[in-house]
Amino acid sequence: MEKQNCQCLGGTCKFIITLGKCQCLCQDFFFGESCSFGKNDTAPHIDPEELPTRKANFSLEIQVNFQLAFKDLSSPQSLEFIKTLELQIEALCKEADPQTFKKVQVINLSPGSVVAKSMAEYIYPNNESQIQFVNTLLDGRLTNILNDTKNLMTISNAFNAVVQLKEITFQPPEIKNITDIKPFVNCSQFTNYTAEIVNGKWQCVGPCKTNTDYCHQHGECYNDISKGPICRCFESSLEQFYGPQCDVSRWGPGFYGALFGSLAVVLLLLIIIIIAVIVKKKQMVVWKRSNSYNRRLSAFEEDFFDFSDTGNHNLGLAGTY
Repeated sequence: MEKQNCQCLGGTCKFIITLGKCQCLCQDFFFGESCSFGKNDTAPHIDPEELPTRKANFSLEIQVNFQLAFKDLSSPQSLEFIKTLELQIEALCKEADPQTFKKVQVINLSPGSVVAKSMAEYIYPNNESQIQFVNTLLDGRLTNILNDTKNLMTISNAFNAVVQLKEITFQPPEIKNITDIKPFVNCSQFTNYTAEIVNGKWQCVGPCKTNTDYCHQHGECYNDISKGPICRCFESSLEQFYGPQCDVSRWGPGFYGALFGSLAVVLLLLIIIIIAVIVKKKQMVVWKRSNSYNRRLSAFEEDFFDFSDTGNHNLGLAGTY
């Protein structure tokens, strides 16, 4: 049952017997438990069948007898002749640019020995430098390859006849630079992804990259390929952020712990200071009382034990004559 409910948006689902559950194997671009998150940059979908191509038309003269059956390209004689020729020229045309080569096709057989008119097609890749190569350098490279004596000899051996290049022409470029590919770029398979040129080629850019402040710097942004950007808000013991875009915050338990702890320390210090002041005042009162008593006692002792003669006292003795 779990295997049937397994959903992997950007990957394949594999049931792990030892774990008793499904596990998603994500493709390169995707990540997450159900492969539902996408990286910031990924290649767009571009249908090569919709893109214009750069076409080269060339004619080869093959010095063999022309058969009436060659006028019908669907005849067995024509099909056999074309198959042999295309096998030879396909390798040569692909050599001119293997990355952009699409196909080669013999489109007509006409008398004059046998003149085989052919067309080679090259796609326009999602790359500025390769586009410029197809537009500016492909002409000379393909012409040199088809004119090369060694290559012509290879074709000659296949037909046991002399082969010559009669003419070669290139159609004007339909794609002049990377911006001309934009109508063919499709990012709709990823929610809120937009097409942008990155390092000379089109990329589907995720909303987390185009809107760097989506989570207000208080969370990590993820490109959900089916829902759009989502935020995983930061949380710490001091502060916690929440909300769809982490734009709301509240104090965490650590903050209140620190606050009440600080208040407790301040209160303790205040109590200590009050006690110290009270003790100090009591000590001052005792000291003052003791000092006053000592002064009174000292004065009494001085008065009581002072026998110094302060005047002429007559003790009833006869006077002197």
